[in-house]
Amino acid sequence: MRIPTLFAAFAGFAFLGFAMAASPSGEKPAVTVSLLPGEPSLEDLSRARSLLEHWEGTDPQKAERRMEVVYWTPADRDPQPEYRARLTRVMKHIQNFYRTEMAAWGFPGRTIQLDLADDGLLRIPVAKGTLKSAECSETDGSDGQAIKRDCLRVLQEAGIDGAKETMVIFCNLADWNPEKRTMGHHSPYYAAGSSTSGTAWQVDSPLLDSDLLGEKIQRLTDRQYGFISVGRYNSIFVGGVCHEIGHALGLPHCRECAASREARGTALMGSGNRTYGEDLRGEGKGSFLTLPHALKLAAHPQFSGSVKQMQTPATVTFSGWKFESAPDGLKVEGKLQSNLPCHAVLAYGDPEGGGDYDAAIAAGIPREDGSFSLLLPLTGARTKAAVLSFVGVCVNGAATASVWTSQAFSVACQIGPDGLYDVTPALAAMQVKEHAAAARAGTLKLETLTGLSETAREALRRLSLLDNPAGKPAPAAAPDAVRKLPLSDAAPAKAMTGYGGVHYDRTPEGDPLIGPQGPAAHGIWAHANSEFTYNLDGKWASFSGQCALLQTGSGPVFAEILVDGKKVWESGVIKPGVVKPFTVEVRGAAVLTLSFKGQKGIGSAHSAWLEPLLLR
Repeated sequence: MRIPTLFAAFAGFAFLGFAMAASPSGEKPAVTVSLLPGEPSLEDLSRARSLLEHWEGTDPQKAERRMEVVYWTPADRDPQPEYRARLTRVMKHIQNFYRTEMAAWGFPGRTIQLDLADDGLLRIPVAKGTLKSAECSETDGSDGQAIKRDCLRVLQEAGIDGAKETMVIFCNLADWNPEKRTMGHHSPYYAAGSSTSGTAWQVDSPLLDSDLLGEKIQRLTDRQYGFISVGRYNSIFVGGVCHEIGHALGLPHCRECAASREARGTALMGSGNRTYGEDLRGEGKGSFLTLPHALKLAAHPQFSGSVKQMQTPATVTFSGWKFESAPDGLKVEGKLQSNLPCHAVLAYGDPEGGGDYDAAIAAGIPREDGSFSLLLPLTGARTKAAVLSFVGVCVNGAATASVWTSQAFSVACQIGPDGLYDVTPALAAMQVKEHAAAARAGTLKLETLTGLSETAREALRRLSLLDNPAGKPAPAAAPDAVRKLPLSDAAPAKAMTGYGGVHYDRTPEGDPLIGPQGPAAHGIWAHANSEFTYNLDGKWASFSGQCALLQTGSGPVFAEILVDGKKVWESGVIKPGVVKPFTVEVRGAAVLTLSFKGQKGIGSAHSAWLEPLLLR
C-alpha cells in the first residue's frame, strides 16, 4: 500500500461556470504522491473532480451502494472456521486500500461500501451449494454460474436483488492439510462487472487473513505457487480478492510503466494481486492503484454515493485524432462528444501476446470544448503488433468499456524494434472509422479526403462503390491489358461465408475491413466457415496478400489456398492481432479456391482476405 510522499494541495478551480465542491468526507482534496511526467497535471485532476462534484451536487440522488459478500460452501462441506471474522478483516483491509489509494490521487472518502452488522462484522449470508466439492472446477465457467445462482437465491430470500449489485462470492473450495502444510484449491477465480453490477468469485481457506500479510516465518506448500511464507500466500490471495473486486467494479488489466514501478510498486490490475502487502514484510513496494483507474472508480456509485442516472449508458464519440510517437511514449490528442459529462479518457496500449496484463495505461481530462490530450507510456515490447484502445468515462460511473478493452474504441498499431509506437495504421483506421458513414452516403467532401492518408482515401473511396460482383469480370475474363487484379474487383464462380453474407471491401455493416495492420483498401469479408472459388483459365502467374481476423473478431481460425483442388498454402492458427502473408504460384492454373475455417466453432470468426492480388 502506498505511503504518501508529497502533499500538494489543490487550489480552488472553476470549470464551466461552477466552483469545486467539497469532497464526500469533507476533507480538503489533495494529491499526496509526486505526479510523473506525462500524467495529468494538478489542474487537470482538479477539473475532473470539479466535473464529478458538480454532477453529484446538482439535484443530488444519494444512496449507499454496498458490496454484497456471500459465503458459498458445497453440499458436502461446512464453512471454514471463523470465516466471518477473517473475511471482515480481509474486506476492511481492501476497503482501506482503495480508500488510501483514492485519497492519494485527490479523491478522499471514496472507496467500496461494506454491510456491517451491529457486532462490527460483515453480514455474510451462507449459501449451501447444490454442487459437491469434487464437482467443482477452477476453470469451468458453468460451475461458477451454478454457484452464483445459489448465492442469488440466498440474497433474494433476504430481499436483495444480487444481479443488480456488486457481489463477492467466497467459495469454500480450498484443500488445506494442516499436518503436511499443503494447500490447493479448485474454486472459480475470476470476476467481471461495470458501474451498475458485477461478480467476483474468490476462494476461502483457514489461512486467508489480512492479519497474516506480514508473516515471514510460517511456511506452506501451495499446489500452484510452491514453498512460500504464509505472508506471501496472503499477498497472493488477499491481493487476488482486491484485484478481482477491481474487475467486478469494471477495471481492465493494465501494467505500470517503468517510472511508476520504481516510484510506486506494482499496478493492482496488472500483477498487483501477487505483490499486495509485500511492503509489510520488507519484500517490495507492494501494490498501487493507477491514476487512470482511480479516475474511473471515482465516479462508480459505490465510491461516489451518487446514483444519479446510474443506469444511463455512456455514449461517447471521438474525432480529430492526432498522434506523435516520442521516446517517452505516444502523444495523443483528440476530441469527444458525449451524452453525459465525461471527466476522463483512458487509453490502453496492449502488445500482441501475454493477454492484457502488459497493457500500458494513461488518462486525459477533457476540456470544456471536449478536446483532450494524454501521453501513453511505452510498453517495453519490441517489434510487435499492438492495439490502442480509448475509453470514455462519464460522471455517473458509466464507461464505454468495462473489463474488456476490446469493447472500447480500438485501433491497431505496431511497436518497432526501438520500442516506439508506429501509429501509421492506427491513424488510417481512425480516419476511415470517422468518415465511413459519409463515404457510404456519398457526402464525403473532396477537401476532407485530401487531408487523409493514401490508404484511408482508397478505403473510403471503395465504400462508395457497389457491394456486389455484378459487372465485374471473372479473373479468366479480365482483359490482357490488366496486369494486376485486386480479387475484390473480380467475380467469383462460387462464394459462401459462415455469417453475414458475401461482401467486398467492407463488413456486412458497411464498415471498412480493418485488420491488425490497419484498414485494407481491397479485401473480401470471409467470415468462417467460408469458401471462394475463382476461374483463372491459366491466365495468371501469382496470387499474394494477407489473411487475418479483423479487429472485431476473436476466432481463432485457419486459412487454406487450393490451386486446381490441391492445397498449396495453409496459414496455421490465426489469432487476434496476427497477420499471415502469402504468395503462391498460379501459373497455368484453372481454378483458385480460398477458404477459412473456425478452429473452435465460428463464433466471432470475422475473417478476411486483405489486399488479395492476382498478377500476370
